[in-house]
Amino acid sequence: MKNFVIDLNYCNGCYSCQIGCKDEHCGNDWPGYAKPQPEVGHFWLKIDEKVRGTVPKVYVTYVPVMCQHCEDAPCVKAFPEIIYRRPDGLVIIDPDKCTANREIIDACPYGAIYWNETLSVAQKCTGCAHLMDDGWDKPRCADNCPTDAIVMGEEADLKDKIAQSEVLRPEYGTKPRVYYINRPKKWIGGTVYDPEAM
Repeated sequence: MKNFVIDLNYCNGCYSCQIGCKDEHCGNDWPGYAKPQPEVGHFWLKIDEKVRGTVPKVYVTYVPVMCQHCEDAPCVKAFPEIIYRRPDGLVIIDPDKCTANREIIDACPYGAIYWNETLSVAQKCTGCAHLMDDGWDKPRCADNCPTDAIVMGEEADLKDKIAQSEVLRPEYGTKPRVYYINRPKKWIGGTVYDPEAM
């Protein structure tokens, strides 16, 4: 089973993952996997910036978010004739069966499904399944990441990293296959003042 592990201590907010996703999917038709992603409005992989503190003491964490490729995917349950989970764990929206079915976007509690108005199809991250099937060992987001913050691999190979990670919104009970290490926690920044030393 394919899994993503994202170590947020290594993500510097360069957006290379998002650019790689756009480069792979904008203007490119991958029959059976996905129709072309629009150049604007869709972020199959987006970066959420978590800003904590106030100026001059600020701490920013960048969180890459995409389809969580859930083991118990609500979208697959809601639309089993259109959305399916591959044997490798990647969740795919059939681009030929999802036309004129806008309510598909409401099936994802993570907000990872987008509506392509021009093509009248629902779309999302495919985990670059077309590349995996062509022999690649990682999707474009991971391939583009200069710090190796995003890693994709087999569950057995990533078990140590998965053991120290968390998932987004565990309360949803969807069993996501995207794991995060070093998720943002409460952070306090301040200055020590010693009136005696002044």
